[in-house]
Amino acid sequence: MRKIFFITLILFVITPFLFADGVEFSGDISTSWGIFAPWTNDDTSGDFSLGNTNFTGKVDAWYGNSSALAEGTVSYDALKNNLNFSLGELWLDYTESFWGLRIGRQKAAWGKADGIDITNILCPSDKSSFSAMTSDDGKLSVDTIRLSFNGNSFTADAWWIPFFTPTALPLDEGNSLRKFIVPSTVDFPIPAMNTTLQLPVTINEFEKPALAILNGEYGLKLSGYFSALDLSLYGFYGWDDIPLLNYGITFGAPMDPSNPATALPNGITVDGEYKRMAMVGADAALPIGPTVLRLETAFFPQRYFQKSAEEILNEVLRQTQDPQDVKRNQLSALAGLDWMPSGWTLTAQYYCDYVFGDLDSLERTDAYQHGATLSISKSLVNETLELSFAGVIGLNDFDSMLSPSIKYSLSDQISLGTTAYIFLPGPDRDGQYGAYKDLSTIAINASFKF
Repeated sequence: MRKIFFITLILFVITPFLFADGVEFSGDISTSWGIFAPWTNDDTSGDFSLGNTNFTGKVDAWYGNSSALAEGTVSYDALKNNLNFSLGELWLDYTESFWGLRIGRQKAAWGKADGIDITNILCPSDKSSFSAMTSDDGKLSVDTIRLSFNGNSFTADAWWIPFFTPTALPLDEGNSLRKFIVPSTVDFPIPAMNTTLQLPVTINEFEKPALAILNGEYGLKLSGYFSALDLSLYGFYGWDDIPLLNYGITFGAPMDPSNPATALPNGITVDGEYKRMAMVGADAALPIGPTVLRLETAFFPQRYFQKSAEEILNEVLRQTQDPQDVKRNQLSALAGLDWMPSGWTLTAQYYCDYVFGDLDSLERTDAYQHGATLSISKSLVNETLELSFAGVIGLNDFDSMLSPSIKYSLSDQISLGTTAYIFLPGPDRDGQYGAYKDLSTIAINASFKF
């Protein structure tokens, strides 16, 4: 049965390419080796943080009004001695002058923000590893049907996503990022005994939406292209691809067999559930002389938010647990400016996010969160040498991530370079980026494109 399945899959993939008018094959081989920076944790400073080699192949085919694309990546992680295959995109497309239909595994980027997700929620993120987090393409594909309509100055795209794809989280044993999602142990104080227990944490399987036609996701994008600006409107109804975590307590045998209340906690369990979510948003790009102003905003009505672990565990002990029933309205926005004077590319952005209502029981402590990004690059030596810098700062905690890089092109196909990922904590709290301070990395990179 398994052989029949694989034969059918292979035939499905290659058939469009056998009868095509044209076929084009492209791809790249890339490698990245990194070490933890000298100023990180003394136990890991100088250890390897990256050891990845990837081969990505892409095949495009077209026949009349029809086309097809297949893209996949084989990656080898030398740190884990692990070989993986991932399917990037695999779709069939039919296009007429006014309309088009695309079916299969696809990627789509919403919004005009650079590196910040405001309306860009159609495809989930890959946060499963440090290499995925620092990748230029950190989004996963979704299995969808896209119906498109095209006019002289507008486009309309409608998506139906029947199968839910969550964000890839670093939950595997031994993953260095797992502690940023769930710690391996938790200190559990027992005031009555004047002691604190260190309880191990067990992660159970997260509950995904049932595979049913009514559990699909829906997206809509309307774009207009005018002389003064480009404008897009977005709508989404689906599932939040980050789960809400729920915590439980396990107990050992009672110290007094006749009194169950004398049982002491011996562990913490963690499970998760994905909740429904809706979003409406818009973006605009306005050329102003040699610069481009980008604006983007998104509103999430009655979105579910995570309660703090302490609040949930207290509810467990009080037997009043209702951890998932916390909904708040959320508003996100971004303003960015692009400037490209002779050989330079400069991008600056300010982003903000506001959650309405009381946050007392939530994991989130600041109703208004905001930050800024800056990206600068310059091409030299007949455009064979590129110097660049990218940085982001969280303005609540003044934590930041800085990434300077150098890339030199030996030819049109081969390039070498070095990149640093520097995470700096804020003066009072680590913050979102400062939490990764011990993951600061210096890496060398090489790639061959064909």
